[in-house]
Amino acid sequence: MVNGWYRDLLLVAFLFLVGAGTSPLVVAQDASPKEVDTNGTVTGVVVEDGRGGPLPGANVRVAGSSTGTTTDLNGRYRIENLDPGTYDLRFSFVGFQQKTVTGVEVTAGGTTEIDITLAEETERLDEVVVEAKAARDSEAGLILKRAEAAAVSNAVSAETMSRAGAGTVADAMGLMTGGSVVEGKHVNIRGLQGRYVNVQLNGTTLPNADPEGNSVALDIFPSSLIDNVVTEKTFTPDKPGTFTGGSVDITTKSFPNDFFLNASVSTSSNSEVGVGGGILLPPDGLEEVPPVANSSSVPPGPTSDPERRDALNQVTQAFATGVSPRSNDVLGNRSAEVSLGDRFSVMGDRSLGVIASLTYDHSFSGYNGGTTARFSQTGINAEQLRPEASYTTRRGVEETLFGGLAGISFQLTPTDELGVRLLYNRDDEHIARYESGILPRDNISGDRRFETRVARVIERTVRTTELDGTHQFGSGAEGVRLEWQTAYSKVRREEPDNRFFPNEFSPGERDTSFAISGPVTGLPTRYFRDLTEQDWSGEASVEVPVGPTLFEAGGRFRTKTREFRERVFKHDAPIGHGFSGRPGAYVDERSGLLSDGTFGTYVTEVPSQGGNYDGALDTGAGYLMTETPVPGVPSLEFIGGVRFEYTDMSLNTLDTDTEGAFSQFDVLPSVNLVWTLREDMNLRLAYGRTIALPSFREFAPFQSFNFIGDFTERGNPALKRTRVDNFDLRWEWFPRAGELLSASLYYKDFTDPIERTFVAESVDQGIITYRNRESARVYGVELEARKRLGGLAPWLEHVQVGGNLTLTQSQIDRTEEVLTLIRQFRDDPDETRQLQGQSPYIANVNAGYDNPETGTAVNVFFNRFGDRLQTVSANGADIFERARSTLDINFSQRLLPGVSASISVKNVLNSDEVVSQTFKGDEFINDRRPLGRTVSVGVSYSY
Repeated sequence: MVNGWYRDLLLVAFLFLVGAGTSPLVVAQDASPKEVDTNGTVTGVVVEDGRGGPLPGANVRVAGSSTGTTTDLNGRYRIENLDPGTYDLRFSFVGFQQKTVTGVEVTAGGTTEIDITLAEETERLDEVVVEAKAARDSEAGLILKRAEAAAVSNAVSAETMSRAGAGTVADAMGLMTGGSVVEGKHVNIRGLQGRYVNVQLNGTTLPNADPEGNSVALDIFPSSLIDNVVTEKTFTPDKPGTFTGGSVDITTKSFPNDFFLNASVSTSSNSEVGVGGGILLPPDGLEEVPPVANSSSVPPGPTSDPERRDALNQVTQAFATGVSPRSNDVLGNRSAEVSLGDRFSVMGDRSLGVIASLTYDHSFSGYNGGTTARFSQTGINAEQLRPEASYTTRRGVEETLFGGLAGISFQLTPTDELGVRLLYNRDDEHIARYESGILPRDNISGDRRFETRVARVIERTVRTTELDGTHQFGSGAEGVRLEWQTAYSKVRREEPDNRFFPNEFSPGERDTSFAISGPVTGLPTRYFRDLTEQDWSGEASVEVPVGPTLFEAGGRFRTKTREFRERVFKHDAPIGHGFSGRPGAYVDERSGLLSDGTFGTYVTEVPSQGGNYDGALDTGAGYLMTETPVPGVPSLEFIGGVRFEYTDMSLNTLDTDTEGAFSQFDVLPSVNLVWTLREDMNLRLAYGRTIALPSFREFAPFQSFNFIGDFTERGNPALKRTRVDNFDLRWEWFPRAGELLSASLYYKDFTDPIERTFVAESVDQGIITYRNRESARVYGVELEARKRLGGLAPWLEHVQVGGNLTLTQSQIDRTEEVLTLIRQFRDDPDETRQLQGQSPYIANVNAGYDNPETGTAVNVFFNRFGDRLQTVSANGADIFERARSTLDINFSQRLLPGVSASISVKNVLNSDEVVSQTFKGDEFINDRRPLGRTVSVGVSYSY
């Protein structure tokens, strides 16, 4: 692990230097040295009003002079070397209404950004004259993009992430309308869990580094690498059909119009850990399975054969490492990030953009006062649930995150542009847990106690290479536009030595009797897991404008492969060699051959029962789509078409030679109607059919014990894909830049939804599997508002408020088989229940003060979600993650030009994470995890 750590650090540094090192090379070709800053620059984008597409070849001129330029392939323009002062800019394009922007201020060494929309010519050909305003901030820009989007969407900008103190994309998703975050890393949209959410990076679907689930972990993407996160909630044919709640597109830092440099450092501490406090962490373990354990001569236990005895002794000694977590003193969390970029003119007037970013975060979290419990129902007349396990829990996590991004964009010709991005992220987690309590399920109660120690290491890496191109054939708005993209991603998740040490004991003042009972508590166990997932995709689209109508056709392929390998070893002991209470002695001091020639403890490998598998997912798609005004209905636009998507999914277990497979051809229609009620108001109506696929783990036909919890998980190769029909209605109003008011209604009809549920015949044994239900329905309301209060009173000029509320009802029909089972435990059960993973409500409220003159900013964010069904119980006493409220406060102050300091407090209300069941009016807590408050301080520099 140490060598890998240095290797990955060097790789991240290299990515950073790729972008940073490009600048000097190109500056030498730049006619205007960067140190000369007596002149200014005007830059921006020219797009078509209504459709929102770029206008390449549009003319931009400084009024009253010959100074000017034309827009490039993406509608961008740039006029350099302007003397400081105030100018009027004239924008024109054949067939479009001319527009003049007055009062454009240019400062020495500064860049003024003016984005413009041009409307098509009508009978009224008068020139439009508008007054220049300050360049839109990122949030206002995203709202404008949303107003012109084809689909119902929501977004979170880099600006909002900064105001909220969001360190990762996972943190940012909690700010999204209808978004909530599970386990600090997975996102639910409109209360729908990960399988119904598609996550993309710059338009390319991301692979998943979680072997157990089907959600992309978003906590490994630092917010410093991100420009914005856009979630589309209605389906259009140009998007993958594998989403229902939302399609999340993470957009990394874009190529700038001018040089920028941002850097920051910060430190923080959580109240459950404390500054200088102790936290439970795992001891050093093995980096891989010892080579001696690969020998076929290793016996399954002690033997009289000298050669095999020696082989067993060597293997046992190779596993003689620490297994028991220990308390460590920590000073606090720390993080640093730096990003830079620039755009240059090369080879005459060709544009070259470069960007590089590097981030590092080292943090500690955990708690001492947690609880873990499991319950069962004894019968229909039971007055309460019976405890099967009840522990006090102590947990600690040390996490180290590296991230690097490097990219280059080059304009080959005025109508051809290529781009490449390299992204690297690595996340290392060292997890420790200690639990102690009773285990009535296995007759460990009364004066007997059960304790378990867990030491776990998880190393996740994501490497992504993207190459894209945009080409224009023909001039102006009537030109044919070709866009293509190809990407290769590799995800690696290594769990090199996960250690699980259970035992029972009788506490006493002078004497304590310890025991390890394999049939009851299980033996001390080591898990070595390795997941590698590779994902290669490519797509292309062609846009052909015919008058006011835009036709688009395209195709996409994706090939994903997964290799999952697991080896399991147990520490056993001959009869008479008991456990003294010291785990270190059991696996180290008393391991292997003792001085009397007998074995103390020995290591054996557990034969795999399907835990090694290979999976493959191939998808191919083609689509036809059009955007066109509806004849005879002014201001009504139709965006729709059909997508044809073929899915071939297969999985093969290496140990049991068991296979699972399915293939499916889906026709996915889409209709979006956008009625522009007036210039700043839209009414949207949408229908689309989408699908959801099982994950490889859910599909895999083997059973495994998730030792971090205490459930056994069983895959189901008979799973089918889910089909969903989606209906949306949204009204949205954009009164001023950066402001909006919207209301949405949605309805979703599921066929064959997949749910996580207990196996009916094994409720008390805690076996969980995945099953298709016949149908389900989800419907709800979304309300959203953002308002700047300067119009109400002058002293409120720098205050803005916002909020969103999602109310959702879900309904799934219980089959007669399920109802019959539940009737064994309760009379007259409900024939319906809510969908697994669904929250009935999600609320976000924020208020902020941001004064650019003084550099003072104060922002408050509040979030609350309702009870969401975590696991469906066979007796009807379902397990829920309970409602939780979170309040975050952030303050920042500019100290010097470009230098700011900040302080933030997260989870001010000190809310706990609680998972529980309700039975006959009483609550039975399964898990309580204190989250604590986190206080952070930092300093940043921006140029």
